[in-house]
Amino acid sequence: MINADAALLGIALFAIGLTLIYIPVSAQPMARKAPKSRNDGIDSLIASLDNQLTQEPTFQKTACIAISIDDTADLRRNWDKAAFDQAVAETAQRMSSILRSGDELVRLSDTSFGIMVCSVRAPETSAVITLCERLEDISAEPIQIDGGILNLTISAGFCIDARAPERNGASMLSAAQAALKEAEQNAPRAIRAFSPKTAAPVKSALSSEVVEALREGQINPWFQPQISTDTGEITGFEALARWDHPTRGNLPPSAFIPALEASSRMEELGENILNHALRALVEWDKAGAIVPSVAVNFATQELRNPSLVERIKWDVDRFELAPARLTVEILETVISEHDDDIITRNIRALGAQGFRIDLDDFGTGHASLSNIRRFAVDRIKIDRSFVVNADSDPEQQRMIAAIVGLGERLGIETLAEGVENIGEQSILSQLGCSHLQGFAIARPMPFDKTVDWILQHQKSLNTSPMLGNRAG
Repeated sequence: MINADAALLGIALFAIGLTLIYIPVSAQPMARKAPKSRNDGIDSLIASLDNQLTQEPTFQKTACIAISIDDTADLRRNWDKAAFDQAVAETAQRMSSILRSGDELVRLSDTSFGIMVCSVRAPETSAVITLCERLEDISAEPIQIDGGILNLTISAGFCIDARAPERNGASMLSAAQAALKEAEQNAPRAIRAFSPKTAAPVKSALSSEVVEALREGQINPWFQPQISTDTGEITGFEALARWDHPTRGNLPPSAFIPALEASSRMEELGENILNHALRALVEWDKAGAIVPSVAVNFATQELRNPSLVERIKWDVDRFELAPARLTVEILETVISEHDDDIITRNIRALGAQGFRIDLDDFGTGHASLSNIRRFAVDRIKIDRSFVVNADSDPEQQRMIAAIVGLGERLGIETLAEGVENIGEQSILSQLGCSHLQGFAIARPMPFDKTVDWILQHQKSLNTSPMLGNRAG
């Protein structure tokens, strides 16, 4: 006889069409000019550059871009050769689709490309950087392969003809590849420009400004509350990085995280946010504000650090806090498939130490059920894409019910993020979601406003009806 739990789990998976594990992406419109193969790519690119240099007017510039796919070792471990080759070919087609008719894209190796860009507009460096960013953006879009989703990124180095050691195609390509080597050391999604002295970092002003802001304490966490649908009580806060820019005001992570990634400063940011979050727990305790835990996001760069677990444990011990007071948020897309991977070992070790593990953006990546159980995930964070219009869309309601049912059968709590109105809040509660987070509860706030909000919320619970979970 079929086990009841297994049957219910199967029903849940069927109900969501396996989209919890693989989310399909819409087809990408692409130009269909295929890049030359790697066998003749180098000679072809050099010849095209030489020809362009002899024909272009003096007021126009030519650029050579060298591109490589980031983290190829991880991609090869997680995907078979056929899938990997398909993803590389798809990436080539996507990059080709945004080039102009006079530009040329060639294959330099299994995982690298070269591009000739002709008639570059002034200012040349800015124009090529913009093109590189567009190439990075289109390459980073998910690739659907055999029902699964593969995510890859690229890094780029480039040389403008006026900067090349010699005015010929071979020299330009060599210079672009030298810049690419520098970019690869700062991957993923790094861009470097060649200069006669060195492969100089692009966006140096922005990167320097962000790094300086981090050192001067301008980048700190704001806190957004999470509440229980059973009791309405606060179950935690999430620490969200914000940049208090002196002239541009409060900036979200999207405005500065890429620059910190390019500068290899994500671990420094993570340490800063973690320390502020732990200090916030201590201050809340002193103020009599009940906050069971604080959630902190950990980037891939941090999770790859072999000493991460010891560092976090030392920080928590220093504040005399129990490990369960810290929730470690891991994006679904960074969960590894291999037992010997550093990321895998770190996540499992953190769980074994008593830290809570949240799987963030659930449903947008490709984490398997076995991984969810193997990493001892405590809570699934239902992505905002499933929450939007849940109060009026029956399909969204069925998806949420399936996720909640899956969590219940695996003994895992659920938290819906991005809950923006009372209607969504109500239906999520009725469907049995354990926790809620979003504007309908409260917007992220600086630490100095949290205590008043917590005390006011606790007071309101005594005078307002509880959210109430679904009827038994």
